[in-house]
Amino acid sequence: MKSRHKGFTLVELMVVITVIAILGTVGGISLNQQLPHYRRKGDARTIHSSLVMTRMKATSSGLEHALLFNLDTLPQEYVLQRGNASSGSTSWARQAYKKELSPHVTISRVIDNNGTHTTGIARIIFSPTGSAGTGQVFVGTAADGYRIILTPTTGKVEVIKGWT
Repeated sequence: MKSRHKGFTLVELMVVITVIAILGTVGGISLNQQLPHYRRKGDARTIHSSLVMTRMKATSSGLEHALLFNLDTLPQEYVLQRGNASSGSTSWARQAYKKELSPHVTISRVIDNNGTHTTGIARIIFSPTGSAGTGQVFVGTAADGYRIILTPTTGKVEVIKGWT
């Protein structure tokens, strides 16, 4: 009786390569369809973390701190600012903290103490007590987006999927 060769034959190798190519193509298509969602989710979480950090800086420094959103830049961006007082700051100094949103991700609107902004500048302010002004950030669209909301009295920040 002849012993069988223990390696792959050329036909078996071609079948394995074909299966891997098909799986890679299907996986790549699926990933490309989900990528915008993952970017929106990641940016919403980064905004959440940035707001929490802003609150921490205000409480540790004894001065107001704010996150300033520039809705007119492409990509949109936000920066950390330090105020000059414990409340009612009249000037704001930009800090070395700037974030840009991922490609094709937008902040649709920001609600702060001055109202709802879809363009221009919006500033969410934290006092040294940890409390915050009004603040909501809407990332993405109503159909597939995230809302980052603040509880003004406590400064608690949370991310909610969807806008309702």
